[in-house]
Amino acid sequence: MSKPDTTIVGIDIGATKIAVCLATAQGQILVSERFPCGDYGQSLAQMVTAVKKLAQGQGIAVTDLAAGGICAPGPLDTAKGLIFKSPNMSWDAVPVRDDLQKALGIPFILENDANAGVLAEWYFGSAQGKRDVIYLTMSTGIGGGIISNGQLVTGRDGNAGELGHVCLDLNGPLCGCGLRGCLEAFCGGKAVARRLQTTLKDWPDHAMFKLPCVDGKLENLNFRALLDGAKAGIPLAREMWDEYCLRLAQGIGTILLSFNPESLILGTVAYHAGEFMLTPVRSYLPRFTWPQMLEHCDIRLSSLGLKIGELAGAAIAMRAAQQAGRM
Repeated sequence: MSKPDTTIVGIDIGATKIAVCLATAQGQILVSERFPCGDYGQSLAQMVTAVKKLAQGQGIAVTDLAAGGICAPGPLDTAKGLIFKSPNMSWDAVPVRDDLQKALGIPFILENDANAGVLAEWYFGSAQGKRDVIYLTMSTGIGGGIISNGQLVTGRDGNAGELGHVCLDLNGPLCGCGLRGCLEAFCGGKAVARRLQTTLKDWPDHAMFKLPCVDGKLENLNFRALLDGAKAGIPLAREMWDEYCLRLAQGIGTILLSFNPESLILGTVAYHAGEFMLTPVRSYLPRFTWPQMLEHCDIRLSSLGLKIGELAGAAIAMRAAQQAGRM
């Protein structure tokens, strides 16, 4: 059991931003800070500075923090604490875990962002008390976190759960990972933006450009634009949204057949889309999985909402503190 006054550090590293927070072992975020993700040296210095500043603001010595957790997109070598170059990040073989431990003097653990997300839901969210859970992080890319029979599934190098790269179509679009037809290539935020921009680059008077979130700019045609356009009834957006939900249902159906979870939780952009996404996805799911899989699986949005990134890092920090005997 953790002490109620234990304070931990959560660091969420994404393709475009980094979030640092201090949290309690009960999942309460005390304070947090966000900044853009740049080159590794600059970002490392910013993370160290942020932890020191946040701790000082709470009247806590950095060395009194129980532990730190780092979540980042794969591929990773979690045993060695390395982040490698990925479809959406340029860092390559950077020793972020050891660098942070050396700079701050507390133990850190590095974990895949989706694995960290499923742990956050398991510790603090809607997966508490469940033994078989899948979490899909859906942002720039798509990742998966798996808890099976009460244990986090990590695989040999910590890269298990790359569910965004299950192949849905051998002749589908090229994915950033190098494969074709991945779930991420159809439903990842980066892929959605690229498809929208390619479709509309020579169509400047299209209704999509008139959406407030687009403001006439091609570079603003992204997932939010697709969502807003579909809600507004723009035919192209409605058609693309329908395909998006169909492909997402195909991916989820494959996952249900593979793992038979009791709960499947959708995070990030799904949280923003809500039932506008869940309703059509549920309607398509019977095409891709067995009835008993659906009957016994609760498919829902993340209950942690916008806090999932920070709490994912905090969930990893809890594991780090427990392993170091500091909790």
